[in-house]
Amino acid sequence: MKNFSEKVALITGAGSGIGRALALELAESGCSLALVDWNEDSLAETKSMLEKKNVAVSTHAFDISDRDKVNDLPNQVLLHHNHIDMVFNNAGLSIVGTVDEVEEEDWNFGLDILLNSVIQMTTVFLPLLEKRPEAAIINTSSIFGLFSVPKQSIYNVGKFGVKAFTESLALELEISESPVEAYCVFPGHIGTNIYSSSRFKSFEADDAGAAIFGANAATKEEAGVNFKNNAPSSPEHAAKVILKNIKKKNKRILIGIDAHFYDLMSRLFPKSFLKIIWILPFFRNLFSFKSKK
Repeated sequence: MKNFSEKVALITGAGSGIGRALALELAESGCSLALVDWNEDSLAETKSMLEKKNVAVSTHAFDISDRDKVNDLPNQVLLHHNHIDMVFNNAGLSIVGTVDEVEEEDWNFGLDILLNSVIQMTTVFLPLLEKRPEAAIINTSSIFGLFSVPKQSIYNVGKFGVKAFTESLALELEISESPVEAYCVFPGHIGTNIYSSSRFKSFEADDAGAAIFGANAATKEEAGVNFKNNAPSSPEHAAKVILKNIKKKNKRILIGIDAHFYDLMSRLFPKSFLKIIWILPFFRNLFSFKSKK
């Protein structure tokens, strides 16, 4: 996709983080927006930030695990924008807990948002995207869709699933010579609110498994603040990287020096990688500093 001018993009998780940053960046390029988030207040904040942009903006406040609402969303988007060119499946959350702590309801709740919504959003919008001269589906996985970590089994399964689904879809679209392209995004530690909005089945101070990377803290609240403020990459930087790679047609998008590092390490040392990461605090916190955005 050479440019985003006069295109229409749908973004889930648009109320904050990477979703909001994508909306602002795309608006600067003249792209109209259909914004989705469960939080009506944060969605309204994003829309207010776009008021001075010369683009059409519609907001759709609902939980993306609601299958009926997702099925009706294409009709709502067409009503406001007449067509759709890009779908960014960006929304996400985490459920922190060991395999024996999480329950069936946790699995259903987590995978409905992390994976099932991505599949459903893709399938309901694909027929509309196929009608455009060029179009794209951009699904957000994670570095934890490349390797697994303790106490994140639901998140790992969801993000591995997004990776597998998107790669399979990309091959099918290429074989059929479709005008639609499929991209998979693998963010590292980005300064968003995902950590503070996660569910915790248990929490232990300085628990590396729960804190992921560089967010060790005495309380869940402190961990959320640390996770957002001590990230090596910002949502704004992530949005720029994603859009730049779409223009270059790079289907696999790694975001952040930490994502590149962990991806490389897991490839070079597949058997000992996790032992290195979790035994040595140096590696866990290697990229928990603020870098230039």
